[in-house]
Amino acid sequence: MFRINRLLLDLYSCPTDRSRWPVVLDQVRRTLEVQSAVLQIIYPHDGHLRSRWMARDSRSEAVGAIHDRYFADDVNPRMLVSYRAFSDDQPIVRDPDIFYPDDPLLSDLNQRLAAAGLGRYMGAHTRISNTEVLTLVLHRHPNDDRDFSKREERLALELLPHFHQTIKLTDTLLDAQRQAHYLHEAMDRFSFAMLICNADGSVNWSNAAARSILERGGVLWVNGNGRLTTRCTSQTTALRAAIAHAAHDPYVSDEPQVFALGGKGSGALHVRVQALEQRGMSTEAPCSSEGRALLVLMDPNSRPSLPPDLLKQLFGLSPAESRLASSLCFGATLNEYATRAGVTVSTARYQLKQIMAKMQVSKQSQLVQRLCSSVILHMARSERIADA
Repeated sequence: MFRINRLLLDLYSCPTDRSRWPVVLDQVRRTLEVQSAVLQIIYPHDGHLRSRWMARDSRSEAVGAIHDRYFADDVNPRMLVSYRAFSDDQPIVRDPDIFYPDDPLLSDLNQRLAAAGLGRYMGAHTRISNTEVLTLVLHRHPNDDRDFSKREERLALELLPHFHQTIKLTDTLLDAQRQAHYLHEAMDRFSFAMLICNADGSVNWSNAAARSILERGGVLWVNGNGRLTTRCTSQTTALRAAIAHAAHDPYVSDEPQVFALGGKGSGALHVRVQALEQRGMSTEAPCSSEGRALLVLMDPNSRPSLPPDLLKQLFGLSPAESRLASSLCFGATLNEYATRAGVTVSTARYQLKQIMAKMQVSKQSQLVQRLCSSVILHMARSERIADA
């Protein structure tokens, strides 16, 4: 009796563990008494067929170099025939269904099968899109001349929908992983620090700026239990309570809570705690539906950089004007900049007039506002200011 339950258990573990594909196909190989069991997604290309994806049984994996030598897409006779071989009306195919008896490709195929140690062939396929076909490729042992039975055909066809569903689940998971990767990459490029926390104050995710703050410690860090901790017990308690409140009630309409950790002075770490709503998320998931809290951190001892070359690109400033604009944005006076740049104050004042004209502002405060609201500032990496 075909052990379909065990095979399906292994099969549906493949989206999270792709190393299980050979295990699944080994079971197919043993059950159908074949030498090789291979899954492929095939599509037409320039009048021939190409393979987009493939999974092999463990034996075929072990001799993969040999199989590739004789059955790579550009030399495999079955891939060089017309797409008619994959008619929806004929889900089971054998070589006589593909080649005419006197076809030179059939002679070439038989030589390649002998060289690769493969015997009689059967393919079971199902269309998975307008252009793609999922096919289960089976080969007997070269010394086994038995044809495939109706029962074996039926089993192969019964497995194809499960193979297809597993591949769809895998694609969905991989797409989610890719999107998560790109999102993490994007968040790491922001100059401000962000954390997503669980209700108990443990960190679920953090961007690069936040990791830098936590690794430095001093004001805020992660303790041995994985929970956010500060130097002050009362502040730790208040911060964790705010996180728990936001996570347990993601639909709260309250204003976000803010904290100045480490004191109220210029060295305080500013923290904003905000509930993350679960709007659009399924409430029927078997896993925990507990919410998360977003924490945004601003470290007064670090500042984003304004690279002069990017200011030049965005606002059309000269290199000297870009350097002056960047310095003014972070609090330098004209005299301080002139001394540091080795120019006269009158030269710096002339450059400032040029900058304001190009950026169409009439006040220095407006200039700083435009610079601080630019995409350059928020996407730049932060630079740690040395302690005085």
